[in-house]
Amino acid sequence: MNSEYLKSLRLVYFALAAGIVLFLLVSVFLNTSTGAFMGNDVTAAEKTPFIIVLIVLTGLTFIAYKAIFPKKLGIIRNMTSLAGKLAAWRELNVLRAALIEAPSFMGIVLFMLLGIHALLIWPLAGLLLFWFTQPTRDKLVDEANFTSAEIKEFDLMK
Repeated sequence: MNSEYLKSLRLVYFALAAGIVLFLLVSVFLNTSTGAFMGNDVTAAEKTPFIIVLIVLTGLTFIAYKAIFPKKLGIIRNMTSLAGKLAAWRELNVLRAALIEAPSFMGIVLFMLLGIHALLIWPLAGLLLFWFTQPTRDKLVDEANFTSAEIKEFDLMK
């Protein structure tokens, strides 16, 4: 099996997830030591637009995922070269990670600004999504629709 290809992609996923964890820890520390950056005197009406932006961003990333992924997977499946499939699948996974990371970081930033602990659901959900969507050989073979010859060639690559 070509472990280097998957190892490098998993490393990207790990680095992005670690960024969420570290930013989350720093934000929780800052929030507990100094409080929310906007202060405690902010009304619910003043907080609402921020929450709406987060919900809209989350919805847009989900819509982008549903619109982009089937098209890109179709293109990957129709490619004839293994190298092309691997490069396109790597690009697709980096895009997937970015779409997971955007609402996660926005949730953390809004938690730092507003001090609403419920906003921590976004980064925690992002970490779960990173866990469940991490690249594996089986996902690669299935999503890229490898032929048996491509599977053998991939497994023999270094």
